[in-house]
Amino acid sequence: MKKHLLYLFLFALALGSCKKDKTEPILGNADDRLSETLKAYQTQLAGAQFGWKGYLLTDTKVLATFLFSFTDKNRTTMSADYEPTPNESSYRLKALQRPTLLFDTYSTLHLIADPTPSKFGGAVGGGYYSDFEFAFLSASADTIKLEGTFNKSKLVLVRSKSAADNASAFTAPDEMTATLSKLRTYFKRATVGGLDCEVKLDPNRRVLGFSYLEAGTLKTVTSNYFVSGSSLILFEPLVIGTSTITGLNGVSFDAATGFINASTSNGATLQIKEAIAPLKYDASVAARFLANPVYGTYSECYTGFTVDGVIDAYGVRRIPNFFSIDYYPKITGQNYGAVRFWLGTAYGAYGPAITPTVSVDGKISYVQDGSYGTAPVAIRPIITNTTNNFLKQGGFYVIQTDTKVYDMVAVADARSWITFE
Repeated sequence: MKKHLLYLFLFALALGSCKKDKTEPILGNADDRLSETLKAYQTQLAGAQFGWKGYLLTDTKVLATFLFSFTDKNRTTMSADYEPTPNESSYRLKALQRPTLLFDTYSTLHLIADPTPSKFGGAVGGGYYSDFEFAFLSASADTIKLEGTFNKSKLVLVRSKSAADNASAFTAPDEMTATLSKLRTYFKRATVGGLDCEVKLDPNRRVLGFSYLEAGTLKTVTSNYFVSGSSLILFEPLVIGTSTITGLNGVSFDAATGFINASTSNGATLQIKEAIAPLKYDASVAARFLANPVYGTYSECYTGFTVDGVIDAYGVRRIPNFFSIDYYPKITGQNYGAVRFWLGTAYGAYGPAITPTVSVDGKISYVQDGSYGTAPVAIRPIITNTTNNFLKQGGFYVIQTDTKVYDMVAVADARSWITFE
């Protein structure tokens, strides 16, 4: 018995020694390890010869593109698509709950989060709900992903390859929009992993989405994206059946076929083509849109009709002081609705009075019941074209793309549509 006890004692002692030898070198000193992590991040940021392209997505889904150059003296020079003049400020790396990048003096980045609307627009007390302190989520040699510590906005830093790469940072989104807009129809199709998908491409809001049928049920996944060169990169991966898409590379338009060609992150070829009807239509949306306007009695549109892929095809944004088209499904005390043009301080004394009808299969059509005066000569074609599009034969599909975002799409050919939110 004593011998057995001795063996057990020696075994326990040996086991304890092994655990000590194995764990002590891994544990080390937590503060030292964190300090080394922060130094490594600073070395990475400052070591990029051509700096970094930055892609910001705020909590309110506002997107902005930046150029950053960091030094090892805690200084950064930045510019943005909304403020291209370079501006120098300071930054620091600090251990909060996670390693964090803090832009600690007022900079171009702070403008988009400024709580005073007179500074850069946005909401009182919140701006566009962005951040200027960002926690590190992940880092590879060329890409750093961060998350705002307060508003949870997303910031992706991509190492610039050259001065030419930097020069294209602010123009690449417009070039991508021009490419994507060559598909003339609202509805688009692609095959992903053997599944027939409806593709949602919204260059104005920079949204990519896929809808597909699973056991007869329509499933939809969407993500905002940013543009780097000819690549469209998603802020969130999209899972379609057994396939995962993190972005589209080499996006181009083939005039011979009328297709958009691209490759996915796993190298698979993707072709996107035009379609004139949805994969599956929810006939209940039209009535819901009319009964529940986004702002109580009306919904707003900021870009007018898109026609053949051209955003604001009729030029409503050229109307002096234009802010929005406000659509009232029904004017209080009347049997008709109205399309009114808000000019920032008052409605223009023009616009059609229109009455909607919803068909059994859930499509909206309109008839005109009059108008609010006559538009000035200079903008009369804009108002006339917009009015005539509302009165299109065949009416509109109504597609709900977000909690309070609705697209009205021409049934006849799906080549014109308007977004209310």
